[in-house]
Amino acid sequence: MTNRASGEPPPLPVDHPQLQAARLRLRRTQWAWSALSFALAALSLVASLRLGFHPQLAIAGAPWLVTAFLLASSTQPALLGLVAAQLVFSLTLLLPGAAAAFGPDPVATVFGVTGVEAVFTGVIRVVLAITAWSQFFFYRMLYGTAAASGLDRRLPSVPEVVPNRSDTFASAGRALGALAVLAVLAALVFSQTGLALPALAAGHAMAIYAMGLGLGAAFSPTTRRGAALTGMALGGVAFLAAVAAGRFLVA
Repeated sequence: MTNRASGEPPPLPVDHPQLQAARLRLRRTQWAWSALSFALAALSLVASLRLGFHPQLAIAGAPWLVTAFLLASSTQPALLGLVAAQLVFSLTLLLPGAAAAFGPDPVATVFGVTGVEAVFTGVIRVVLAITAWSQFFFYRMLYGTAAASGLDRRLPSVPEVVPNRSDTFASAGRALGALAVLAVLAALVFSQTGLALPALAAGHAMAIYAMGLGLGAAFSPTTRRGAALTGMALGGVAFLAAVAAGRFLVA
């Protein structure tokens, strides 16, 4: 049966077995990423304590803890985009000189990874990021495809199977991007004090989170794509500024 006015088939019912199976698979997928996020947060804490409580490492681990909670407590495909961004930008900590500004890489600190092993762990993160991004692109259909463009209109549209929180993520990303810029500026203002590097690490962490939330929202059905893109732009500016400021502050 098709829509006589448009010639399009009717949308699939929300309780369609395949859609519900996909929703359950998404839930299990998020639990797996939540466990990984919690493990990375725990590694950051362990590494920080091993170094006599390293504030930058503790700050860097906090976003992973928040991500673990969000993944475990909600069913949101956009969060997989956030995970992908966090994994990619965590490679920053492997760059020469980054450890002094943002704290050492927790995996390298806890397991004593150096040289070729560090490169290998970087490759693993890239593979995991690609996996998370691919899963995001697949499961975002559960937000509904009625308003999507470029799809074959001969196929039935997918209804909103999971609540779409992309507007909230877009707004949160924009706010975090602005806060990240302010944190980097604060680090420069307090460059002669002990607050400089923690403020810089906070700006770096919030910038990554802003870009991750913005990515997840921008590539999801959202009415606030402008806010998502603004969050990505502010996060990108803050991230680059943090890297540049880090070189100045630890020089």
